[in-house]
Amino acid sequence: MRRVGLVLMVVALVAPGCGLLMADTPAGPPESRVVVGSHGPSVPPPLPRQRPRPVVDISGKWSGSWRGYDVMGVVRNEDATADLRQQGSRGTGRFVLHTTGVAAGVPIEVRNAGLTGVPVQFEVSGSRVVIRHELGSRLFAADLEVEGDRMLGRVRGAEPEVRIVLTRVRPPVAAASAGSVAAAPPGSVAPAPPPPPSSPPPPSSPPGPTLEPADSEPPTTPQPIAAAPASPPESTLAEPARPGPNEFAESAAVKPIYFDFDKYDIRPGDAKILAANAEWLKKSAAMLVLIEGHCDERGTIEYNLALGERRARAARNYLISSGVAAERISIVSFGAERPVCTEATEECWSKNRRAVFLLRPR
Repeated sequence: MRRVGLVLMVVALVAPGCGLLMADTPAGPPESRVVVGSHGPSVPPPLPRQRPRPVVDISGKWSGSWRGYDVMGVVRNEDATADLRQQGSRGTGRFVLHTTGVAAGVPIEVRNAGLTGVPVQFEVSGSRVVIRHELGSRLFAADLEVEGDRMLGRVRGAEPEVRIVLTRVRPPVAAASAGSVAAAPPGSVAPAPPPPPSSPPPPSSPPGPTLEPADSEPPTTPQPIAAAPASPPESTLAEPARPGPNEFAESAAVKPIYFDFDKYDIRPGDAKILAANAEWLKKSAAMLVLIEGHCDERGTIEYNLALGERRARAARNYLISSGVAAERISIVSFGAERPVCTEATEECWSKNRRAVFLLRPR
C-alpha cells in the first residue's frame, strides 16, 4: 500500500508541469495563435500593413502613334489619340487608332470606328493602365505602362503585335506664361538687384525661342494649317456621346478622284479636283473627312485592300500638303467590295478605281 501511495504522489506532482508544457505548444500559424504561458495569454504584434501604391492620374488628352503591319506585311506607323476622364482608379473616354483600314492585328471594332474612336473604360493600378472597350475586353483591350507624361504598351491579343506610344498633350507654354503674368497684380514682382560695381554688367542676350505646343503639326506640314481653329476639337472630344462612322456622308462639295489600273498615283486632272477639295475643306474647318479607297474586281482580296488603302492615303497626303489639318482626315479601304458598276468592261472598271470623300461635323 505504501508503494501505491508513493506512485500516486509522484503522478500528482508531475501532471501540472506536463499540462503547462502542452499549453505553451503553438496550435496554429504564428499570426493567429494565442500563446498561454506562466503569465497568462498573449497575442503576437500584428504584421505592418503595406501602404497602397499611388495611382497616377491620366485624365486629359494624349497623342502619339501605333506601330504594326498591314495585310501585305508592310510596317505601319500611324497616329493614335486618346481623351480620358479619370475618377479615382477608374475612368472612361475615347481611344482612336488612325488609318487602320488594312492593318493586321487591329480589332475590327477599332478599324470601323475611324476618327470617332471606340468608347472605352479603364482601370489604373499604380502606373499600370488597362483600357477596354466599354462593351468588354473581347472587342478591344490594351495594356499600358505610364512613365511620366508617356504611356507605352500594346493591344492585347493582337497578332501580329500592335504597339502604342502616347504622350500627354500639355497646353502651350507661351500662353500659360502670358496668362500668369497678366494675372499678377502691379508691383508684385520685385525688380532684380543691380550687380555689384566690381563685376562687369552681364551681356544682353536675345530672348529664347518660343516653345511649340506638344500637339503641333510636323515641320513638313504647310503653314496654312495653323489657320484652323484649335478650340472646336477641345470641346468636341469632351462630349459624352459622339456620332458613329456610319454618319459620314457624301457631299457634292468634295468630288471623288479616279486612278489608273493597278496604280495609286494622283493624275494631273485629279490633282485639280483634290486642290478644289482642299480649298473647300480649309474654309469648312468644322468638318471631318473620311476617305474611302476602292478598286476594280481584278486581283486578290488582300491585294485590293492594300491597293485601296494606298489610294486613300495618297489622297490624304495631298490634302495635308495643301493645308488641311491631318487630324481631320481618316482613311479606310474597301478593296473591290463596293463597286459602283458591275459590268466586266474597262469603262466600268475605271469607275470603280476611285477615292471617295465623306464628311460629317466634328
